[in-house]
Amino acid sequence: MKKAVLIFLFSIFLSIPVVLPFFHEGYFPTHDGEWAVVRLGDMFRTLRDFQIPPRYSGNLNFSYGYPLFNFTYPFPYYLGTLMHFLGIGFVDTIKILFAGSVPLSAFFIFLASRNIWKNTWAGIISATLYVYFPYRMVDLYVRGSIGESLSFALFPLLFYFTIKLIDKPSYFWILGISISLATLITTHNIMTVLFLPVWILFIVSKVILDKKKDSVKTIIIGIFLGLGLSAFFWVPAIFEKHLILLSKTPIADRNLYFVSLDQLILSRWGYGVPTDPNGFSYQLGLPYLIVISLTALVLFFILFRQKGKLKDSLTKFSLVLISIILFFIFLMTKPSSFLWESLPLLSEINYPWTVLGILGFLTSLSAGFLCKQKITKYIAVVLGLVAVVLVLPYAKPQYYVDRGDDFYLTNDATTTSSNELMPLWVKKMPIERPAEKVKVFGQGKVENISYNSKQISFSVDLLSQSRIRVNTIYYPGWTAKVNNQNAEINYANERGLMEFELSKGENKVELKFSETPLRFSAGLISLASFVVLLLYAITAQLRKKFIKARTVVSKSDL
Repeated sequence: MKKAVLIFLFSIFLSIPVVLPFFHEGYFPTHDGEWAVVRLGDMFRTLRDFQIPPRYSGNLNFSYGYPLFNFTYPFPYYLGTLMHFLGIGFVDTIKILFAGSVPLSAFFIFLASRNIWKNTWAGIISATLYVYFPYRMVDLYVRGSIGESLSFALFPLLFYFTIKLIDKPSYFWILGISISLATLITTHNIMTVLFLPVWILFIVSKVILDKKKDSVKTIIIGIFLGLGLSAFFWVPAIFEKHLILLSKTPIADRNLYFVSLDQLILSRWGYGVPTDPNGFSYQLGLPYLIVISLTALVLFFILFRQKGKLKDSLTKFSLVLISIILFFIFLMTKPSSFLWESLPLLSEINYPWTVLGILGFLTSLSAGFLCKQKITKYIAVVLGLVAVVLVLPYAKPQYYVDRGDDFYLTNDATTTSSNELMPLWVKKMPIERPAEKVKVFGQGKVENISYNSKQISFSVDLLSQSRIRVNTIYYPGWTAKVNNQNAEINYANERGLMEFELSKGENKVELKFSETPLRFSAGLISLASFVVLLLYAITAQLRKKFIKARTVVSKSDL
């Protein structure tokens, strides 16, 4: 316990220079950071409406509605809402999540690297390089991606739990893998797609190199439970994608965002989008390129000395690691375009430079291998210090603003760059809030209007049969009742809004948003996975206590 406390204190000390700007009064503009505040406010409103799990925003998109959290990673906002319930403001909550992701990532990569390389210096150097990787500064102070920033803490955590489970199978490590995997899946869609193949390769290589085939069963259990826990999110996100604009129109031209080799070495530093003259940096950074080159050189030397037959399992693992790194570098360049176009899920990603996040983790981890060698250990220490000196000047925003929570709570946008989650049947997108929630195409009076993100109700007295429009965009899950009878929703209009034909006289209309059979089934899978995980943990704990008690009794008999 004392060691863990010391490691965490080291992680905080290492991270303080990087996160200090988050403790400045107000906030600072980034590409997505302020949108995170808007989304957090919307998550709070949706949960307050008891829409569980949140899927459909009733306030965004100029109050016309938007299926935001049906497709957008929700975990950062679940966590943020919990913090807000404790009395922390929306802006401060987002700032805490960003800042907290840095020491957590340092702490977990320290544990992962030290356990992989069996060397404390490996943990120190890996943590230092991970915190001061240039793309981390881009994510914190330029792009402002809350999901990516939290993912950086989950990559090494999954590696750490995997190492412990392979070394000594235990229900605790299965629990750790399941929860960490589910958290990653619900924290950032793209990072999950890029990281999972790396993690699977890590598992396979460790099992083979360490000759621990008996651990495969427990790892598979952990993976399936993790997938099950997060099914409520990823199942609808995948199987309902065909309903939204993103399924037809990519949000960007991938060919504009491939990286040239000179940009990887030392590209300019800016705060704009990559296609702007002041675009953000793609650089890996010189210390990290030296780590990759030096690791490859050491491996070549060992291969030569051992006549092409590596004897040590850690050296073999380092060879696997450097091979993955080189592949991911290739994946950022133009010649890899055929892979982006043909591989499942990878073809859904529009920005090849997002691979930088995975490269930062893998390169920092591979530096631990250098700490195992007598000569390169000191070079690795120097490279860590150089990374701090070179990268720390970038740990700052372009400027500060102080808009306050209310500014973000009244934002009417969709929070997505190209409105890509808009249902396909919306041909004319909203540009301002409607003058009224319910519109009558005829003569009549609307009264008793009540609405939130999951239900709308009103009464209307018509002088003749008329068409009624509710200024909310239809999305599967909305159902309607007129005078307590099920009614068909018509949304075949250019705005995709819900409409009804109502008869003369008084009509009471109730609309509710609830789970579709697909979403309900996915939720049941998540609930069942949670129950199984809980029962498994309780059973394992009881078994442990029983074995301990039996051991005590046996000793007393002696």
